[in-house]
Amino acid sequence: MWWKDVIMGFVGAAAGFGLAGGIFAFILSLKVVPRLAEVTGTAAHITLYEDSLLMGGLLGNLYYLFDPAIPMGGIWTAVIGLFSGAFIGCVAIAIAEAINVIPIMFRRINLQKGLGLVILSLALGKGLGAWLQLALDWKK
Repeated sequence: MWWKDVIMGFVGAAAGFGLAGGIFAFILSLKVVPRLAEVTGTAAHITLYEDSLLMGGLLGNLYYLFDPAIPMGGIWTAVIGLFSGAFIGCVAIAIAEAINVIPIMFRRINLQKGLGLVILSLALGKGLGAWLQLALDWKK
């Protein structure tokens, strides 16, 4: 019954391509890449950002598909965690900006100064929570 495996592999690959395409379309619709290029002053390198996003998605999918052993230890894990956390943070802020959560919240609580500190506090709280979950092996 090898043909069932072939069909299941095809259906799984098609579903994966569809999901990845939807996620990339979502990220691009939030304009995360142009916003990062604008904020960092590196708009001339926007194609590098887009290519890096595409390659990261492709390599991430291949990693989860084949699950290779990478013998680089804890340093590699720390680097991957740092970049993954930065990416997740950028997407979370982009979603919040897209639905105007931050400006509406600050207008309602009448906050005039300290926007940077509030955002920094949110980021540090998220990082601390993730660290506690990993370091203390907390489960849901």
